[in-house]
Amino acid sequence: MINVDAACETLKGVALKTPLQLHKKLSEKFQAEIYLKREDLQVVRSYKIRGAYNLIQSLNAEQRSRGVVCASAGNHAQGVAFSCRYLGIPGTIYMPAITPKQKINQVKMFGNGVVEIVLVGDTFDECQTHALAFAKENNREFIPPFDHPKVIAGQGTVGKEILDDLKDIDFLFVPVGGGGLGAGARRRRAPR
Repeated sequence: MINVDAACETLKGVALKTPLQLHKKLSEKFQAEIYLKREDLQVVRSYKIRGAYNLIQSLNAEQRSRGVVCASAGNHAQGVAFSCRYLGIPGTIYMPAITPKQKINQVKMFGNGVVEIVLVGDTFDECQTHALAFAKENNREFIPPFDHPKVIAGQGTVGKEILDDLKDIDFLFVPVGGGGLGAGARRRRAPR
């Protein structure tokens, strides 16, 4: 079950309630009030911390002791690394071998000694195949970047915050990679 309200409670003190900022130039260009949700102000510079933390904190003591695994080209990896350090859970983060050094360094910084980074594969899909196999072989929890109810609920807190701040919205545009943010925001859509 996807419970965005419960995720909001879980994320208090971990993820910021980010502001909506009126974008004057876009508003003038399109003759509308256009606001941007400032998720770049999160400690990991992305909404991905919301889903990663919401799932990881829900693991039981035995699952936590075994550690977690994820595959990511950057933003999800940073959210997982931060969550692992914050909760004291060991993590193994698989990233494509072609990941920019800056992203790798950010993951190292957020993981601060509790995560191991494995660079493998030329694509995300190839990298994820290795991560899933490692998780299965080592009986560790795999933390997907978007397709898990806890991840969707965590990412859906972005939509809840928007609807809490702006009651009258005609359109909500969200980036679509895996779809976790869109699915979560959809769960909070105001009735018409």
